[in-house]
Amino acid sequence: MSTPAPVIVLVRAVTSTTVALGLATGTGPLLGPLAAEFAVGRGTVSTMFSATLFFVLGTGLIAGPAAARHGTRAPALLGAVLVPGGLVVAAVAGSFGPAAVGFALGVGGGAGCLFVPMLAAVGTAFERHRSAALVLATAGGGLGTVLAPPLVHALLAAHGLRATLLLLAAASAGLLLACAAGAGRRPGRAGTGPDGPGPVAVLQEPDFRLLCAASVGVCAAMFVPFVHLAADAAARGPGAAAGAALVAVVGAASVAGRLAAIPVVVRVGAWPVQRAAAAALTAALVLWLPAGGVIQLGVFAVVFGLAHGAFVGLSAAVAAERHGTVGLTARIAALHAAAAVGGLVGPSTAGWAVDLLGRPLAAPAVAVVFGVAGCAALAGVGRQRIPATVPEGTGHIAAPRRRRGTAMSCSSVRPGPARSRR
Repeated sequence: MSTPAPVIVLVRAVTSTTVALGLATGTGPLLGPLAAEFAVGRGTVSTMFSATLFFVLGTGLIAGPAAARHGTRAPALLGAVLVPGGLVVAAVAGSFGPAAVGFALGVGGGAGCLFVPMLAAVGTAFERHRSAALVLATAGGGLGTVLAPPLVHALLAAHGLRATLLLLAAASAGLLLACAAGAGRRPGRAGTGPDGPGPVAVLQEPDFRLLCAASVGVCAAMFVPFVHLAADAAARGPGAAAGAALVAVVGAASVAGRLAAIPVVVRVGAWPVQRAAAAALTAALVLWLPAGGVIQLGVFAVVFGLAHGAFVGLSAAVAAERHGTVGLTARIAALHAAAAVGGLVGPSTAGWAVDLLGRPLAAPAVAVVFGVAGCAALAGVGRQRIPATVPEGTGHIAAPRRRRGTAMSCSSVRPGPARSRR
């Protein structure tokens, strides 16, 4: 069986993640209608969105190893069924409980089944320019947040909540099934089988474990605007339509941030760029605190989106750069599991804080606290020297050696003796 061209693998990854992640992270305009339809509070609906983000990223712990062992097609097809299925359940549910469970498990779990396997497939398909390809592959998440909020807002205005969910289900089913049907059946080379460690094994490495802990804090802060910015704009004055547009601005800036990061990564490596992006993301959240008008919120959306794109777009590239491609699927899955915890904690905490305090600035304040904590943990990553050589049989791989014209991912890593190719 012939292997798809790398560019085809990349296009499928971008398309599927645009649809799936757009529905999981760009549906903030649904918050108000869902609360009104089922007579529940904003904090309750925020918890549903947090659970959705948790399943998006946490499902990677299962979908990643499954794709590594059995190929990308099986988990991708499952995701292509779950995403529209979750939307249908939410549309026909008579109470909030079944709607929330259906949406979180269907849309969240389905997106997770697609994201990690498709991303790992890109990482193994490209020999050259792997970091750039991985950054481009994550652009689907940014594109989804560009397209989903205004689309959802327009559909809600024209058709109402339940019809909107059904229309989104029909459209997503066609696109996702087309992408999944062409995915590879054979396992990738960056698997978690006999050629590499699994998620539990990579988390035993102190440096990588601290990186995952830092991701929890940064991602908890990062997901708050995606859930709360639209409702926050409505509460501060600009209105729900402006809030949806602001989330789309975040998505567009996120795509721009990923693209802008590529030439910088080529020069200095993915790791220092991602650390700078985490600091910029947290600083941007501080701008959200006093913002009241459209212009101030727009400035926040642009700055936050640029930093968000660079941080998210480089996660897989950092894992490959610092630890190699053996076990790449396991590392991506572990990082997404860490982000899942952040996605579960951040938006829900912000929602309950808003309900408790009754003030819009509670959401950005919660995000700033999480962001500062994540950056503090991130500052400690890389202080411990990553081993340059690997004991036989461990399945681990050292950080790549510096080649002429390239930069190391972390200044604290010294190149070890060259290893013979297998």
